[in-house]
Amino acid sequence: MSSDSAGSLHDGPGVLVLHGGLVPPADADWIAAQLLALQKAGAPRPRRYTVQCVDDRAMSELHRRHMNDPSTTDVLTFVDGDQADAAVCVDEARRRAPELGHELRHELLLYALHGLLHAGGMDDRTPAEFAAMHGEENRLLRAVGLGALFGEVHP
Repeated sequence: MSSDSAGSLHDGPGVLVLHGGLVPPADADWIAAQLLALQKAGAPRPRRYTVQCVDDRAMSELHRRHMNDPSTTDVLTFVDGDQADAAVCVDEARRRAPELGHELRHELLLYALHGLLHAGGMDDRTPAEFAAMHGEENRLLRAVGLGALFGEVHP
């Protein structure tokens, strides 16, 4: 693997986390391992799932280009058949993690899982979809021993 990537790609479902120097390689490795564990616990399993860590500037540009919104956001997901990519914003995670009382890598994992659920067809636009999606995040995170990182969700 190159110095800006971590994870595992093989003949089965693969996960690759590209940290781009924005997070420690050990954290990218941990996120990739947790995503594989989440897939074993029932998260969607695209043939390939690549997570790219980006900063506010890059996320704002992606958000503008793909959603016509120039603001930054936490995660964007792109699906092409049985392959998916997500951009997760490290700057946003740095702002939110202390607010929510958990580590940066936990916040980034939450974003990556959120993107994975989007890749599997879930959405969070309506209140009911929001509750279902974030409830599924918490269910999966509990299944791998991390607890409800999003916080409790009620429809």
